[in-house]
Amino acid sequence: MDTHKSFNDFTDFNFANNEVLQLYADNENLNKMINATKAWFTVIAWLDPNKKNIGDNIEAPLEVNDSLEILRHTSLAKRLLEWYLAAVCRHFSETFDMKLKQWREAWAKLQENTAPNSGILENWVSKSYEEIIHDIYSHFERCENSLFLIHASVDFLHHFRIQYHTNLYSLLSGDSKPFSAVPSLFKDMSKVLFRAHFQKFNNIMELYQLENGQSIFQKVKHPVEKFESDLFAWKTLDNISVIFSRQENDSFNSENNNSVAMDLDDIDVLSEKIDISQNNIEPSLVEDLNREISAFSKLYNEMVALDLIHRTKDTLEETLCEQIELRILNTCKGTFNKPMLRSSSNWLYSVVYYWLRVVLSSDLQTSTDSIEDELVTWSKRLNYHFCMMFCDLRISELFDVIVDFPESKPAINDLIICMRRLDTDYRHRLVQSLYSAFKRRLLIPGAGTNDIINTYISTVKCLRLLDPSGVLLEKITGPIRNYLRTREDAARFLVNSWMDDECNNELVEELGHTENPIEDHDDYGVSDDNWVPDPMDAGPDYKSSMYRLADITNLLVSLFDTTDVITEEIQNQMASCLLSKLDYDTGREQTKLELFKLRFGEAKMAPTEVMIKDIADSKRIDTNIYNEISISKAVGLENVKEAVLHGSIISKLFWPTLKNEDFVVPKPISENMQKYENAFQILKPRRELQWLSSLGKVHVELELQDRVLEFEVAPIYAAIIYHFQEQG
Repeated sequence: MDTHKSFNDFTDFNFANNEVLQLYADNENLNKMINATKAWFTVIAWLDPNKKNIGDNIEAPLEVNDSLEILRHTSLAKRLLEWYLAAVCRHFSETFDMKLKQWREAWAKLQENTAPNSGILENWVSKSYEEIIHDIYSHFERCENSLFLIHASVDFLHHFRIQYHTNLYSLLSGDSKPFSAVPSLFKDMSKVLFRAHFQKFNNIMELYQLENGQSIFQKVKHPVEKFESDLFAWKTLDNISVIFSRQENDSFNSENNNSVAMDLDDIDVLSEKIDISQNNIEPSLVEDLNREISAFSKLYNEMVALDLIHRTKDTLEETLCEQIELRILNTCKGTFNKPMLRSSSNWLYSVVYYWLRVVLSSDLQTSTDSIEDELVTWSKRLNYHFCMMFCDLRISELFDVIVDFPESKPAINDLIICMRRLDTDYRHRLVQSLYSAFKRRLLIPGAGTNDIINTYISTVKCLRLLDPSGVLLEKITGPIRNYLRTREDAARFLVNSWMDDECNNELVEELGHTENPIEDHDDYGVSDDNWVPDPMDAGPDYKSSMYRLADITNLLVSLFDTTDVITEEIQNQMASCLLSKLDYDTGREQTKLELFKLRFGEAKMAPTEVMIKDIADSKRIDTNIYNEISISKAVGLENVKEAVLHGSIISKLFWPTLKNEDFVVPKPISENMQKYENAFQILKPRRELQWLSSLGKVHVELELQDRVLEFEVAPIYAAIIYHFQEQG
C-alpha cells in the first residue's frame, strides 16, 4: 500500500472512528463499533474512484451490500456521501487537471498562430472538445454507476449530481481552488464548438438546396397546434402571411388569401430524422446530414448529463444570434428590389430551429412536451433578435432604399413588418439614423437642388408607407424642408418638373388631382371632417391633415411662404417655352395651364392665360402679314412658305420682365425685321413693335464638306454663325 493511500485511509479512519465513538459513548458494545468500522472501510475501499472498473460491475458484492446495511442504521450513512464527493473531486483533479491545462495552452497557442476563418481552430476545438467531454462523461458515468450499485436514494443521487456538476463547471471556468490551472475560456471554446457544428449543419442544408432547388423539409409534417400557435404568434399579430404574399403578387385579392399567403409553418422543427421517401433527395447528402445529427446528438447528450448545455445556454444563444446577424448581412444587405424577409425567416425556421431542436432533444430524460415548450421560448427570443437585426440593417440602409424607390418598395414592406414586431424605440432610431444620413449625404452644398427635391418626394412616399399617421414624415422631412427654403433655385426646379413631361410624370398627373386650389397660409385640419387626435409622439409642428392627407404637390408648394413664388416661376418658364416656339403651337402649354388653374386657382393663372393667347394672336397676325397680298407687296415680303422671319407679339403688361441683349443683327435679317414692322403697322396702325432681338429661336443649317447639320439656336449664336457665311 503506497504512502498516499495510507494517509487517506488513516484520515478516513480517524473521521469514522470519531463518529463511532460519539454514537456509542453511552454504549460499550464494542462489537457494534468494530462492525461499523469494518463496514466503513469495506464500502470506501469498494467505492474508491481510483478503481477504474468499479463502475463496470453489474452489481455490488455481497460483502459490500452487508456493510451498507450496517451503515444505514448509523449516522455514517450521511457522512458517506460527503466522503465520496470529496474522493471523486480529488480523483477528478488528479485525472484531468494536467489534461485541461494542456488543452488551455493549446487553445491559446492556436488563437495566436491561426488565421481567422481558416477553419483550423474550429476543427481542433470540435475534436478536442469532444474528446475531453467524453472522458469527463465516462468518469461521471462510472462514479454515478457506483451509487446505483449500492442502491443510493434518489435524494442521494440528486445531491451527488449537483455537487459534481458544480465542481466540474467551477473547474472548467477556473473559478475554484485548487483547480486554477484549468482553462478559464471554456465558454469561448463552447462558442467555437457551437458555431462549428451549426455552420457544418447549415452548409449541408445549403448544398442540398443549391443542387435541388427545394427545401429538404418541404414535405414533413407540421408542428403540433400548441407549438404552432406560440411560435408564430407574431405572424398572427401582424398579419404577416398576407403582407408577404402581397409583396410577391401585386394582384393579390381577398378571394385567394388562403392559397397564396405565405405559409411559415411548412417546417417540422420537431422532427429528428429526415424523411426522404417522397423527395428526390441525394442519398449521400441525407447520410451526411443524419451522420452529423447523430454526432451532435451524442456529444450534446453527454453535455446534458454533465449539465453543460444548461450552463452554456447563454453561449448557445449568443452563437445563434451571431449566426442570424451574419446571415442577414450576407443575404439581405444591399438587396432592395425583392422581398428578403420571407427567405430569411424560412432559413430561421428550417435550419436554426431544426438544429436547436437537435441540441435540446439531447436530454433523453426530458419529455417531448417539455422540449416543445423550451423551443417555443427560444423561438420567441430568436424571432425578436432576428427582427432587431433585420430592422437595424434596413434602417442603416434606408437612405439608399429611398433613393432607389419605387424599385425598393419590397424593402420598405419588409421593414414595416419588422417595425410592428419591435418597440416604439425603433421609430426614434429610424429618425436619428435617417436624419444623420440626410445631413451627411444630401443636405450639403455639393448636392443639386433637383436631387434634393426628388429625394424629398421619395422620402414622402416611403415614410407614408412606414407610418400613415405622418409623424415620422414630419420629424424626418423637417430638416429637408428647411434646407430647401435656403436654395434660391428650389422653385425653378419644382416648376421645371411640372413643365417637363419627361422629368416626373407622377407630379404632372398629380397636379390635376385636387378639388380645391391651394390657398396661402392654409390652416390644415380646421375643416377636416376626418380629423383624429394627434399621435402621442407627434412634435409641436405636426399638422395632422398636412402630413397624413396632403399630396406631394401640396407638400412641395408648402415649402414656400406664399404661392406667389411658384406662380411667378410658372410665368417665367411658360414665357421661355412660348418664345422658343417656331410653329406657334400652344397645345401643350394650354394643357399645363388648365392643370395649374386647378391647383392654384384661375385668378393667379390669368397672366399666364394672356401669354398663351398672345401667341395664338401672333400666329393669326403673322399669317395675315404674309398672306394678305396687298400688305406683302406694299412692304416687299415674300410668300409665307418662303418667309425667313416670324414674330411673336406679346402684351408687355402681362408678361414677366424679359431681359434683352443688344447685338448687331445680320443685314438680311434686319431688313426683314423692318419690312415685318411696316406690315404690322398697316394691320395695327395705332400700335408699334419693339423688337427683342436676343429672344426667340433660329433654325440653322451648317453645310460641311461631307454632311449637313441642323440646329435650333438663340439669335445671338445665329448671328455669330452668319459671319462664317460671309468669309471663310
